[in-house]
Amino acid sequence: MSGLTPLNAEGRLASAIRQARLAQADHLNAVLDIRDAKQLRLSTLQADLTEITTGSEAAASLFDLVLTQGEPPRLWIDGTTYVVMEPDPRSYRFIREGQDTREILLETRKRADMVEHIIQYMAHRIVERERNLVARPERTATVAGYSGLTLIATWFGGFVLGVVLLLAAGLGLGFLRL
Repeated sequence: MSGLTPLNAEGRLASAIRQARLAQADHLNAVLDIRDAKQLRLSTLQADLTEITTGSEAAASLFDLVLTQGEPPRLWIDGTTYVVMEPDPRSYRFIREGQDTREILLETRKRADMVEHIIQYMAHRIVERERNLVARPERTATVAGYSGLTLIATWFGGFVLGVVLLLAAGLGLGFLRL
């Protein structure tokens, strides 16, 4: 038998559990510090972009610039593109997601490069929207209705058909004789 008494074994287990909890707490603190660093960097990027796009109606209507909490935190540019701090807390990654695709548009450690790339992306989207608006002129609202002549012709056709059907029914049932 080993030289461990039940009391000694329980003390060692309790000590090991305490050490495991402390290690887990340290790990969680490190993870939270990394997440906070990511959010801070994305918040700075958001401020840079907001400053640049302020006053542009086209940019305000097309782009969100919303920072979402979560893992990982994301700075949404529009409905399909966002920036995350991946693969490490110092690297900006600009991503566009499609229905079945995920495309990395730019990955850099330099915030200025990311700002410039996003501005170029925004400019292209604004031009694309303008082109789509010009190519498709506004439709005028049409009121569904009928002309007076169409209504009279329809009424007259229905009246004649009704008379013919009544005559046919009268002949068929023997009420009328030819």
